[in-house]
Amino acid sequence: MNQRVRPYDSVTVFGGATLDRVARSDAPPVMGASNPGTVRHLAGGVGLNVATVLARLSFPTRMVTAVGDDAAGEAIVAAAKGAGVDASAMSTMKGKATAGYHATLDDRGNLIVGIADMKICEAITPAAIAAAITATGERDFWVVDANLPEATLAFLVAEAIAARRPVAALSVSPAKAVRLTPLLDDLSFLFANRKEAATLAGHDPDGTSLTAAALAGELAGHRSTRVVVTNGTEPLAVAGGGEARSFMPLRTEVKGVNGAGDSLAAGTILGLVEGLSLHEAIRFGLAAAALMLEAGSITAAHFSQDALAERIGTGPNGRARIAS
Repeated sequence: MNQRVRPYDSVTVFGGATLDRVARSDAPPVMGASNPGTVRHLAGGVGLNVATVLARLSFPTRMVTAVGDDAAGEAIVAAAKGAGVDASAMSTMKGKATAGYHATLDDRGNLIVGIADMKICEAITPAAIAAAITATGERDFWVVDANLPEATLAFLVAEAIAARRPVAALSVSPAKAVRLTPLLDDLSFLFANRKEAATLAGHDPDGTSLTAAALAGELAGHRSTRVVVTNGTEPLAVAGGGEARSFMPLRTEVKGVNGAGDSLAAGTILGLVEGLSLHEAIRFGLAAAALMLEAGSITAAHFSQDALAERIGTGPNGRARIAS
């Protein structure tokens, strides 16, 4: 990858940053009862997760977000800086609480329920990020997540179009994905899981009749937007430009799933900013997701471009494979 001429020099991520509290049961959980397990506190949030992975993959990355003037906010900024993220545009809001995410996992690391308190993101208004936008370079690739208010998302996409720069969006959750609906025609890339994609396409997110491939194809349609729809351990779909393809996730021993989709998006974006096509770049996303799943968290994963390349080329069980 380093021998290619990079079309982009840096990435700026606009989105949410949280202090994650992740509880995992030691045994199959019993609902409505206290379960022995472990609880960890980690810096996270969709936007910060993407920025962290990119920075740890040695690509210049800046994070634009807001945190509160509390211990959680200090911990998030410190974690971002420790990962190599440019935190100069991470604003501290006086009198506001830092965003928090509470995740409960079963003994296999699968999410039972997640609760997100992202109220501070409403303070990330167009006016609040205007200075951060003027500081971006001409060869800067933008990433946004749907934790941002609708007005801010619309503002950022309009600014990206005016500057002729690409913008990739992550839909975050079915509840927040709808914030991207008015912008689908103007996004360069969209990353969503199957439930989020179903919501964006106007379907029941809990329905099972539509595959990831069908949803990716429907969302891409005649738009110029390239769409990636994941579906857990099932094949993910990539659609755009009248073409749709499916890819199998890499085989791995899963220790935890929280952050897998963000890692996949970050790895894919790395490939894109290095000059790869989306179908080529998705292999790096699959590898980044596998590294995270094996480690159990983004914090514990050993991200590097060498690790990605090695994970992709480790033979029949480790190579990104086109499923259909």
